[in-house]
Order: sequence, then C-alpha cells, then structure tokens
Amino acid sequence: MIKKYISLFMVLAFSLGSVFALSQDEIDAANSLAEKWIIEDHSDFPEEYRLWDNITRRETMKIVMKLSGLEIDDKCEWKFSDLPETDWGCKYVESALNYWFIAPNPKFRPDDNITKIESMKLVLKAKWVEKIQITENWQEDYMETAYEYWIIDEKYYDYDAEAKRWWIFKITTATIEKEEEIKEKQNQIYTDEPSI
Repeated sequence: MIKKYISLFMVLAFSLGSVFALSQDEIDAANSLAEKWIIEDHSDFPEEYRLWDNITRRETMKIVMKLSGLEIDDKCEWKFSDLPETDWGCKYVESALNYWFIAPNPKFRPDDNITKIESMKLVLKAKWVEKIQITENWQEDYMETAYEYWIIDEKYYDYDAEAKRWWIFKITTATIEKEEEIKEKQNQIYTDEPSI
C-alpha cells in the first residue's frame, strides 16, 4: 500500500516538475493559439500541449493552414502517394499545395518531424511575409527575415535542427503579434527603393 502511494507521489511530482520546467512564454504562446482556434485548448493542463515533443510535417500543416485563414478544401485528390484521402491531414496538406505554401512532390512524408527552418518558412508564407533577401541559401533567407522582423530573438545556423512544438507555437504567435509592424516595415522596404 505504501509503495502505491510512493509511486503515485513520484508520478505526480514528475508531472508537476515537467509543467514547471516549461517557461510561461511557451505556455502563453500555446494558449494564445488555442484562443484563436489554431490548436486545441489545453490551458487547464498545459502539459498536454506536449511543448517539448517534436512535431510532424502533417501536424504543422494543420497549424499553417489555420494560421493562414484561407479556405481549407475538404476534398482530397491523393496528390501525394504517401498521404491518402482518408488521412486526416490530407485536406490541410493539399490546401497548402493549392496555395503554393509547399511544392508538388511525389511524396509528402507526413510522419517525418519538421525542422525549425522548414516550419518558419511555412509560417512566414502563411502570413504572406516577404523575404528580406533572396540568395542561394533559402534557409538563411528565412532565418534572416524572421530575425529582421523580430519573430526570433537570435540567429541560429543549425538548419537541420528538428522543431519542438513550443518552437512552432512561439514563432506562430510572434508572427501574429508582429503582423502590423511587419507590414509597416515591408512597406518601408519597398517604397524606399530608389526609382531607376
């Protein structure tokens, strides 16, 4: 009987410890997206946001399409061989394809984890944020753009790093919050160009 109580206490302590390990900023970002119906609301039990878990390409596309506010087509045409029309993510992925957020390829790899830079690119595309530079290094272009528009606080160069759920929630929330500032800055960039 005592062993049961000890086990229960350890499970409870671990659960509470994992919640306290999450920063309030990360929880606030998740709650903000939940209020906008972009992700499910777990504000009563923040550990259910699973902020430190990786996130798949399929899950990311649902967030991206809901963020965009664009129409999501309920019909799927099996445009990716590994994403049948019966898959719940098909409508989000194919809608993203229709809006050119992603490129047409034979496969989508829905169960693969997404990288930080891939998710940032999709979030910026969903909010129609223009890149501030166009070079041969698309990863750097998107990272520099996010930094220039205050979506991320510091630059990073590990472009293969997998995104955690908190990362996507945080950059998505930041992009929404900075939307007006981004538009204003983009207008300055394009109107300040010298005429030829």
